[in-house]
Amino acid sequence: MSTAVLSSSVTPERIQTIADDVHIHKFGGSSLADPYCYRRVARIVTEHAGSSDLIIVSAAGDTTNRILAIIEARRDDAEYAANLFASLQRFQYNLIDELLAGRQQSACLEAIDQDFARWQRWLIGQENIETAELCAYGELWSARLLAALLQRQGTRADYLDARSFLTADDAAEPVIHTEPSQRALLERIAPHPGTRFIVTGFICAEAVTGRTLLLGRNGSDYSATLIGSLVNCRQTTIWKDVSGVYSADPRKVERVVSLPSLDWAEAEELARLGSPVLHPRTFQPIDRERMIISVRSSLKVENQQTRIGQYDYTEARGKVLTSLQDVTLFSIGLEHSKLLRAFEQTGLEPLIAWTAHGQQHFAFHQNLLAYVHQWFADQNAADQFSEVSGYSMVALVGARIKEAGQFAVLKREVDEQHLHHFAVAENNNSAIAILAQKLDHRFLNRLHSLLFNFRKSVGVLVIGCGNIGSEWLRLFSQQRDHLNETIDVKVMGIANSTQLWLDYNGVELGHWREDFQRLARPYVLNELLGELPNAPFDELVVMDLTDSVDIARHYSTFFANGLHIISANKRAGAAPEAMYREIRTIQQEWEREWLYNTTVGAGLPLNYAITDLMRSGDRIRSISGIFSGTLSWLFEHYDEGLESFADLVRRAKAEGYTEPDPREDLSCRDIVRKLLIVAREIGANLDWGDIHVQSLVPEHLADIPLNEFMERLDELNAPMEQLWAEARAQGKLPRLMASFSVQEGQSDARVGVDLMDSSDMLTNLIPGENIFVIFSDWYNDMPLVISGPGAGKQVTAGGVQSDLHQLLSRLGQPTQTI
Repeated sequence: MSTAVLSSSVTPERIQTIADDVHIHKFGGSSLADPYCYRRVARIVTEHAGSSDLIIVSAAGDTTNRILAIIEARRDDAEYAANLFASLQRFQYNLIDELLAGRQQSACLEAIDQDFARWQRWLIGQENIETAELCAYGELWSARLLAALLQRQGTRADYLDARSFLTADDAAEPVIHTEPSQRALLERIAPHPGTRFIVTGFICAEAVTGRTLLLGRNGSDYSATLIGSLVNCRQTTIWKDVSGVYSADPRKVERVVSLPSLDWAEAEELARLGSPVLHPRTFQPIDRERMIISVRSSLKVENQQTRIGQYDYTEARGKVLTSLQDVTLFSIGLEHSKLLRAFEQTGLEPLIAWTAHGQQHFAFHQNLLAYVHQWFADQNAADQFSEVSGYSMVALVGARIKEAGQFAVLKREVDEQHLHHFAVAENNNSAIAILAQKLDHRFLNRLHSLLFNFRKSVGVLVIGCGNIGSEWLRLFSQQRDHLNETIDVKVMGIANSTQLWLDYNGVELGHWREDFQRLARPYVLNELLGELPNAPFDELVVMDLTDSVDIARHYSTFFANGLHIISANKRAGAAPEAMYREIRTIQQEWEREWLYNTTVGAGLPLNYAITDLMRSGDRIRSISGIFSGTLSWLFEHYDEGLESFADLVRRAKAEGYTEPDPREDLSCRDIVRKLLIVAREIGANLDWGDIHVQSLVPEHLADIPLNEFMERLDELNAPMEQLWAEARAQGKLPRLMASFSVQEGQSDARVGVDLMDSSDMLTNLIPGENIFVIFSDWYNDMPLVISGPGAGKQVTAGGVQSDLHQLLSRLGQPTQTI
């Protein structure tokens, strides 16, 4: 630029220093929504902006919308307009009161009092103020307040009304007077190195009259790059509430990633196709060979940013999946050539245009419908075009898109939808599909995963939040980061028998008990199962940590709705034979996983060992041992003779060793379930009636209410004392054993008390220990022995976690980032 008209203090050297050192930072309204947000922005400006950088700001929060509402209300309802104005005043005064004190607060209050006095005169008709000038107050208040806040914190700062230097001719999009604006800006900032100027976005002044002009919605982003071009800066940072430009809209798609870089052509194409982060006008003033745009998060400054610029080489690869609902098609017959030529010269750029069946078709998003409708009305051409709504758009944006490997994937997937038209944009930076349907978020999530080959997402519904459920949630919280290294796992819901807390974004586990009490709602399991298949996850897992018969009855339905199951609940694995076979059949039909290692032996790897042996070709002949950690604990402690059997049962229940109803353990029903599960794992067709059972619960106590049973526990003492006395008389000790064997195709299964030598390993276990003795073709002379704790919430929760690891290893695939 010519420097002849600049003052002597604005030297060429100073102009070059500004160009090399000054960066632009832009903050939108959501970044300035309340006092907390202002303080955060002030900290960013202090820590991440240079001492002479320019800060462009929008109106705070929803201030512009408030102003427009007041303007509209004033036309019809003066009282309502006055109420809205009072609300706007309270909002602005509260910001000043919260953020400022002393001299800065007094100066800011004095200035805004004068502004509001003028507004008041406008409200009652004593002064005429144009709409654009009224709207400009929002930006003016933001700039003034942020500058005062920085001053109060000891930072050299001042505010700058863009109308004092930025001039333009009035038009639908104001035409900037570049050189006069550049000179005026440099004259203002060059004499003040080390001062951060807070500049109003969105507004400029008409060159001749000085009237306020608006640069349009999203005008603040445009202001930032425009002012950056005036000082010829190297970088403009646009601070938003998102971490850069994502691989898809995070409001629609799970597991998006922030892109480290975009080429100018890719970014402009993304903006043209309706990106919520970028607006096409943002790119208009840019010197593409010099400037970089950085999109960063003001909420999490440490997160990755997206740098948009000119790169020497851009790989042929799709980077962003973008989509729009509410697309309308306008069609003009080719015979109306004059209308067609006129329409193509309007400057209204369609998402895509094509010729078919003697017509030229134009696809527009609803944001431009008013302009298109007005144009056709002005042409008086109602009978020369047609309009059809209800379409949607999906597009993959990236350099040389037709060469990208994802191109064929996109084409294949949209072909399976209601595809109306598919084409590659003329610039070869996007592949666009117009669909005759509403977009479904599940489709977008699946398409996104296919295009970018991201790691799978797994949603876990935990049913049962008692001892084991609570302990597992604690364990999962500790190991979540490790799990998520290979696959994206979220607890999407926690439920008990009547209440459900469901959040597809993942429930927060830090204070889940309190949040469950506050957020859980009544639910019906069958209704929930109808909803879960629409959850935004690649795989769904129900984790059954209950002892519920009703939940077990739903296993077939879980599988039929696409859910995998991890179960600590023995009820399904030990269900009556017909029900069990039905569950297995549906599981196999739907190719779902069912892991239940903790149903026998808590955290011991018994089921895994049996499965590995059989897959390797071994044949298991028998399994016997002490299957109940609870009864192991009771019998080992009773040997000591320090407590009565009833007192031991009470203590075991209090410490979480028994089932909620201890009779499930004492009657041996729980052991029978375990024996059934193990036998069926081997392949035996075994049912409840095939097992000989010796219960420790007298018949007169078997069916009474639980509370009454617990009150009458002492009635167990006499028969247990007699049992031990008879055993000791023979030099033996009682142990409650379970055994299953197969000989010549015949099964034998029993559960009951055996008297054993005191030197036997089965009479010298640690209280609570399980032991399983396995004989097979390979382990014939010497058995395979698996032993360890068989009860307790920690080992059971650990076993559930082990099942989850096993399931994830079967579901997960290597990750490929973009």
